[in-house]
Amino acid sequence: MVHTLTCNAFGEQTYVVEHGDGGLTVVDPGMASGGERKAFLNLCDRLSAKPVQVLLTHAHLDHVMGCAWMMDTYGLAPRLHPADRETYEQAPRVAEVYGVRMDPVPEATFDLAHGDTVACGQVGLEVRFVPGHAPGHVAFVCHRGGWTLGGDVLFRGSVGRTDLPGCAAAALAQSIEAQVFTLPDSMVVWPGHGGPTTVGEEKRGNPFVNGAGSGLLQREAEG
Repeated sequence: MVHTLTCNAFGEQTYVVEHGDGGLTVVDPGMASGGERKAFLNLCDRLSAKPVQVLLTHAHLDHVMGCAWMMDTYGLAPRLHPADRETYEQAPRVAEVYGVRMDPVPEATFDLAHGDTVACGQVGLEVRFVPGHAPGHVAFVCHRGGWTLGGDVLFRGSVGRTDLPGCAAAALAQSIEAQVFTLPDSMVVWPGHGGPTTVGEEKRGNPFVNGAGSGLLQREAEG
């Protein structure tokens, strides 16, 4: 089961996936305040479970603001794609530009690759490389559960922004068409901001996409 916590000044969605055996996978820990961290601890208590791994879809500051706390509290280093190393290491400096307080990021493991399968309890998460919003962006696809943790690639009625360093509109379009829109229409997509959607819903009605995956409109978006 997937649980969400809305965190930090950017309204980032932190995801907590139950393993069913007392373990939890935490994806994109954005907990930046004492209240958000308390909410996370309360969720763990309610589930009677403990985090055993931290995964990142990408390393923009709002998605990594809780990484230091996860390391300090649970000894868990985040895992992410090596192409997002610079984005990860620069996150605290970017936070200063935005005037946002952020702890230094801990050491990370840059080992995720397209086609990998990450064990998540009794199910596997397929890693799909989906650059465009960030150089090393990945999505985690649970085929058995029918859901995807998609980060800031595809939103309900929108797509990830492409006006940040390391972004590329053409790459994002290719990622959506080749790696997201090839999933079943019933696949639930949990995004990095806002509520869930489905692949079919976005193929039919996303205003940033021409038709059913035929090309990304050249417009600015969110994320």
